[in-house]
Amino acid sequence: MSRAGRMVVGAVATVLVWVACAWAANVVTEVRVRGNLRIEEGLILQKVGTRAGQPLDPRQVREDIRTIYGLGYFEDVVADLGDDGVLTFLVQERPALREWRAEGAEHLDPEDLKDKVSLRPREILLEAQIQQAEEAIRALYREKGYYLAEVTHEIVPLDDGKNQVDLVFRVKEGEKVRLKTLNLAGVDQANEEQLEKYLALRPVGPWSWLSGAGTFQETDLERDREMIRAYYLNHGYAEAEVLDPLVSLTADRRWIKVDIPVREGQVYAFGTVSFSGDLEFSQQELAEAVGIREGDLFRSEDLRRAYDKVTDLYADLGYAFADVNPRTQVDRKRRTVDVTFEIHKGDRIRIGRIEVRGNTKTRDRVLRREMRLAEGDLYNATALRKSERDVRRLGFFEKVNVSTQRRPGTDLVDITIEVEEKPTGAFSFGAGYSSVDKIIGMANVSQRNFMGLGYQLALQANFGSTRETYSFTFNNPRVFDTYWYFGFDVYKSIRSYTDYDKFSLGGDLKLGTSLNEDWKLRGIYRLEEAEVKNVSEFASTLIREQLGTTVTSSFTGLLIYDTVDNLWEPHAGTRAQWSVEWAGGLLGGDAAYLKYEVDASHYAPLWWEHVFHVRARAGFVHSLLGRDIPVYERYYLGGINSLRGFDTRSIGPVDSATGDVIGGDKQILVNLEYLFPLIKEAKLRGVVFYDAGNAWDEGQAFFETGLRQSVGAGVRWFSPMGPLRLEWGYVLDRKPDEDQAQWEFTIGGFF
Repeated sequence: MSRAGRMVVGAVATVLVWVACAWAANVVTEVRVRGNLRIEEGLILQKVGTRAGQPLDPRQVREDIRTIYGLGYFEDVVADLGDDGVLTFLVQERPALREWRAEGAEHLDPEDLKDKVSLRPREILLEAQIQQAEEAIRALYREKGYYLAEVTHEIVPLDDGKNQVDLVFRVKEGEKVRLKTLNLAGVDQANEEQLEKYLALRPVGPWSWLSGAGTFQETDLERDREMIRAYYLNHGYAEAEVLDPLVSLTADRRWIKVDIPVREGQVYAFGTVSFSGDLEFSQQELAEAVGIREGDLFRSEDLRRAYDKVTDLYADLGYAFADVNPRTQVDRKRRTVDVTFEIHKGDRIRIGRIEVRGNTKTRDRVLRREMRLAEGDLYNATALRKSERDVRRLGFFEKVNVSTQRRPGTDLVDITIEVEEKPTGAFSFGAGYSSVDKIIGMANVSQRNFMGLGYQLALQANFGSTRETYSFTFNNPRVFDTYWYFGFDVYKSIRSYTDYDKFSLGGDLKLGTSLNEDWKLRGIYRLEEAEVKNVSEFASTLIREQLGTTVTSSFTGLLIYDTVDNLWEPHAGTRAQWSVEWAGGLLGGDAAYLKYEVDASHYAPLWWEHVFHVRARAGFVHSLLGRDIPVYERYYLGGINSLRGFDTRSIGPVDSATGDVIGGDKQILVNLEYLFPLIKEAKLRGVVFYDAGNAWDEGQAFFETGLRQSVGAGVRWFSPMGPLRLEWGYVLDRKPDEDQAQWEFTIGGFF
């Protein structure tokens, strides 16, 4: 029945009610609803105005019918007044949905359909929901470039006695529509060449099959409009306008043409920069802070950066909610933009509560000691930002969010540190093969956050046909929550080389402190007893002369600079370490030498979480008191942690008589890496690298012989079992007795 028909029936019913009312003294004794299967009677009665005990009003009954029908759940509504004064609204519910499906949707992911279509089984099917679902399906097709897709629907009644239906969407996908031309009307050629580098929309070209060019999406069009607008505002065009784009189909309906009109206007420079309002600093101090000079090219980025600088200056004085309003005045004659920063500092704010949430294992005080603000302190934006960075750098948390909320009617701001913990304990194992060590295995049990106190413990074992090493490590980076550092190591090692075996037992004590937020100072005392035995009769003279036991007593001083954002998963920052180790002399022992080393890494974030990493290492050791440098303190390169593609410890000076690699007294090593996400959600990254380095003997200068070089690639996966590293190195300057390439890997697990 049509809507008009139902309204006629309702009107007739109203007349019948009126007649019955005249017979029943015009009093309603009860109001009921009948025919409803899924919609509760109480919900319907809440909407009607007729009430029991009141005189019957035909106009109100008519309005009630309209109201119930307007709920959208019913196909028909009529009213009936019984002899006993009971007013009954007789309703016929719309059918409920049993299931829906899309036929002909070959190019849509079923999961995408489920996410976008909000229809739910067993709910009453409304026309508006059907239309929304159709539009959602069309939108999915538009995202994939199928602009000619047609979506219709059919409601299939079911004879199940439950008033249910199936809903079938019938799809005609049509041909995929591609972007043929993109015209930036009004854009200077030089600007167009620059803009094309950043546009998401790219017309079809000869390499479209590889680059994906030619796909048209409305979201990309809107993004490009904003990008074009931002480009002009950042290149001096203070009055540039990006007008509404024109999107049209070609006559054969296979291609799309897009025109984006632009009014560039003139190029402007910054004029005068001034400050007004509540000035806590002089005009000169503020001008130096914002860094904008009169005559500089007008750039929106510079203006935004200046706003941030001024806001931070006031926030660091406690004015957390200072209102900084940069007002611009365009002078078309001079082609300048004058800027006045209007400042209203507001009230000084103090820190209220500092609350920690989400830390199921880590103690509150481990996070709180990283905070540079305490309850009762004046608010300081820089200190708060650095506090969040320091919590992230702990490496204990998957996510860190530091938020603030002002208490209404007070000068207090509460700080909430919300974290999501990640595994910090690990067991790991690995394997490899080299011409020196043959088959080797590794096992490691470690905990970077022991008992939630931030202590670092590690128990390691390396074993194989030529190696056996055991060690235990403990570090406390914040003794008594201060910036003092304490740690120790104990170890035992048995190592078989081609011409000798080395047995060693030793340990070290480490103590240090932080000089400031980036610089640290460390001191390490090491005591080791090492025995060289089972020396081959064909070994080099250098090795045969070191037969027996050597006690090494040494002290190492380290200066560390560290701005890396995350110690365990770095993406940005620099870490550099300078060290000097002094053995012998006043410290006692048999070995006597000085060893100087520098190890520096820099991580440069690129685009889309791509990272460029460069690491450079250099070392030099020379003897003291006329004693030889122990062979195991000399420099050898090769292996997954130095020169990839080469066998472990295979690069260094060689004894001319025996051909043994005897190590050098100096080394240089450079690793260049380009890391990029493969599957971001799974933390799977790819790496491409270039390695170069060498070691030189006493009497040789650095670079006296060339650097050995290799290139390669690999994957690094933060897998459910832990960090996995699989890399393949290819030697660029292979010698006759060397392999051209080799694979190496390590794998670990977390608990």
